[in-house]
This record gives sequence, structure tokens and C-alpha cells, in this order.
Amino acid sequence: MKRKKLLFNQTRFIIVVALAGSMVGIIYTGNKDKQIADEVPSPPSITTSLEQLTSLSSSPEVQLPEYEITEERMDDSGIWHVTLGTLTANQQELKKLVQHACSIALTKSQIVNSVFIDVVQNDNSSSKLATGKMALTSTGEAQTGSKKLEVAFQLNS
Repeated sequence: MKRKKLLFNQTRFIIVVALAGSMVGIIYTGNKDKQIADEVPSPPSITTSLEQLTSLSSSPEVQLPEYEITEERMDDSGIWHVTLGTLTANQQELKKLVQHACSIALTKSQIVNSVFIDVVQNDNSSSKLATGKMALTSTGEAQTGSKKLEVAFQLNS
């Protein structure tokens, strides 16, 4: 009879150890997931960032000119390079177009650290009308040399 009791105690011990081990595993996995979540940078808030870009807008009466994205690529380092073709040569409209491209970068599904924009004439893609850049993360600040969400615009002559 002692043997049956001993077998019952061994079974109960194994069950307790298995439950304790699984609890430790769950707790460890939960902490690991939290640790990974802490390491991954959260993307900037789209609405706040878009509001900041809108407030930087040169002038509300300037219309966004017609444009098309003629080329775009995403680097492994999170840099989004985009080329926009347009017919306008108006400085205010070109600036508005660069700001618009920056707002598009905020809504991309991939993690974008920074965006570099080239604006070219539709009929002559070799001549750049304007360039722009913006950092979206601290990594992007290092890539662009500018502060986060600060749109740098340069008109080419």
C-alpha cells in the first residue's frame, strides 16, 4: 500500500513541478515580450505629427499642385527616397509639395526614420526644382542632420 501512496505523491509532485515550470515560462515570455516592446521605437503619433506639419505650412491659401510619384524606394536603414514630378515652378507650391510628401511618410505602414524628397519637372526628370528632407525618429535626426519633424526645404536654381 505504501507503494500506491508513493506513486500518487510522485504524480502529484510531477504535476506541481510541471505547473510551476509552465508558470515560470509564461512569466519569462511575458517579460521578454515587454522587453522587446520597450526596445522597439514606437512610431510618432500620426495625428500630432500631421498637425505639426500643417502648422508649419507656408500659407493656407497656397494650393497643393498636381504631382505624381515618379520614383520611390525604401532603404534598409529606414530612409524613404521619393521623387515627385510636377509642372509648377512656384516656390510656395513646391514647398507645399515637399511638406505634403513628408506627411505621406508619416502614414506609411513601414517604419520610416527619415524622408528625402526630390521635386522634378514632369517633362525633364534630370533637373531638380527643389529638394527636401525630414526626420521622423531620433535615427532620422542623425540621417538628416535636422530636428525631428522639421521640414528642410531647398529651392534649386
